[in-house]
Amino acid sequence: MGLALALNSARTSLVATSTQIAVAARNTAGASDPFYTRKIANLVAAGGGSAVSIQRATDSALFDRKLAGTSSVAASEAVLDGLTTLQSSVGDTDDGLSPAARLGALNAALQAAANKPDDAALARNAVDRARDLATSLNTGSAAVQTVQGQADAGMADAVSRINDLLTQFEAANRIVTRGTANGTDVTDALDDRDRILAGLSQEIGISTVVRAGNDVAIYTDSGVPLFERSARRVSFVPTAPFSAGSTGSPVMVDGVPVTGANSPMPLRSGRLAGLAELRDGVATRYQTQLDGIADALVDAFAETGTFAVGQSTGQVSGTSALADTGALRPGAAPGLAGTADFSGANEVAFALRLADGSAANIVINKASIGSAAADPARVTPAEFLAAINGQNAADSANTPLAGKVSASLDGFGRLTFITTATSGAAAQLTVANIDASPGRSLVDVGFGIVAGAPPREAGLFTGGAGPGQPGGAASIRINAAVDPQQGGDVTRLRDGGIAGAAYRSSPAPATDTAYPDRLRALAALVGADRTFDPATDLNSRASLQDFANASVGWLASQRQAATSESNYQSTLLARASDAYSNATGVNADDETAMTLDLERSYTASAKLLTLVNDLLKTLMDAVR
Repeated sequence: MGLALALNSARTSLVATSTQIAVAARNTAGASDPFYTRKIANLVAAGGGSAVSIQRATDSALFDRKLAGTSSVAASEAVLDGLTTLQSSVGDTDDGLSPAARLGALNAALQAAANKPDDAALARNAVDRARDLATSLNTGSAAVQTVQGQADAGMADAVSRINDLLTQFEAANRIVTRGTANGTDVTDALDDRDRILAGLSQEIGISTVVRAGNDVAIYTDSGVPLFERSARRVSFVPTAPFSAGSTGSPVMVDGVPVTGANSPMPLRSGRLAGLAELRDGVATRYQTQLDGIADALVDAFAETGTFAVGQSTGQVSGTSALADTGALRPGAAPGLAGTADFSGANEVAFALRLADGSAANIVINKASIGSAAADPARVTPAEFLAAINGQNAADSANTPLAGKVSASLDGFGRLTFITTATSGAAAQLTVANIDASPGRSLVDVGFGIVAGAPPREAGLFTGGAGPGQPGGAASIRINAAVDPQQGGDVTRLRDGGIAGAAYRSSPAPATDTAYPDRLRALAALVGADRTFDPATDLNSRASLQDFANASVGWLASQRQAATSESNYQSTLLARASDAYSNATGVNADDETAMTLDLERSYTASAKLLTLVNDLLKTLMDAVR
């Protein structure tokens, strides 16, 4: 009975030691695998001998921190990559390619042109700088749309990988739960499951709950179930191509949106969250800033007409009495108040239009006034009115205004046009200047805005989408009327009239080539305060130049913050990974030393087995 017990002890010790050696060899082989955890062979008493139970080294708190760190790093890097692309495409205030720098160059060119308004080369340089500015805004908008498109495509890739990893996790989890129920060694299967969780945490922020039987449930970091007994479906509809104002689709987890402004449980980390923030947050706000600059440029450089438009009262009056309007009496002799001199090349030319389509062109000069005036050098207000009404009644080139509009003097002696209608399209009257006849000089009749809003048309810049509307930076262009590359006339930058003769600023564009007022006014617009959309995330009250500088600074600060966040999260992840590796990883030297000890133990068990065998043989020989 003693020899049988010794034999059983030696045999079980031999088996246990060989199992321990195998586990040590397994640990050594897995030492280079970052997801392999050290396996521990524990000796337990069993049947008068010893047996081995295999466990793995683990630390749930450190593993969870490692998963969280992986998600945070992936999110911050996704945002940083997009911001780096934007900044490299747009530049900064010290870079001549940025909108802020090019706006400054335009301002300098306008000031130089104002100092020498008769120099066409300086005006052409100002137009060229305006074209550069428009191009930089176009480029910036295109860069934003590229970044948004890349982020959207990255979200589609992330969703595809998440679904694939959830499918893999379902299979791995099934192996673990079945093995646990059967009492088999599932330590390698647990490593595989953790490897999948690590990959999943890179794409989406997750939290895990271990349940009975080694089963694991996975939730997003906002609490939406990703895996409970089975994988939940993650869906996403890509947006292609991306354009200014495009709104990307949300990512759905089991029918619940986890990205986007309307998400009740938005993701907080993971590459998916970073890409969503880049696409819907950072890039959208920067696009809004570029659009704000573009819309402000179109509005600031727009031309305002000096005539009345869209009146709802059916009456449009001049700004001063005819008797006091010097412009109407150029060359009139002293004491001849209230007369106009049409004996030379002077001409009054304007168009009358109703919103219903009725129109007439009125041209008063020496030739056209005819019998309406007894003396073309001394045309009285009454004769002037008669000439206007006569032409209005006789006009056949346009849709007649006869019977719809009449000229008279109001109670202040001002030239007034009255429509028979009091409301509707027939009461919406426009008085607009038109070009003078060949060889004639226009005389300003003195019309301004008595009621309503002055008409405004695009000047140096065209396009834009209006305040709060997307697409301004993508659509802004130089007005062809002033762009020599498109057949335009650069002198219109000095004189006005880019939008047409009715918008001309210079009183004598044909002769006054040294007219500086408009160029100075345009240069002043860059530094004048104006209102911007609060959605830009910048000061809503600033000058164009300050706003453009602030936009570049905002982009740089966002990139700096993203860099700091990425570095911080990377450091935390490195510390958590090191701590987890120290707690669960394999030390090859320790495993080698343990193997040597186990080999000695194995040798001792083998010798004991040999001794028992010899004793049994001696006993059998004695019996025989």
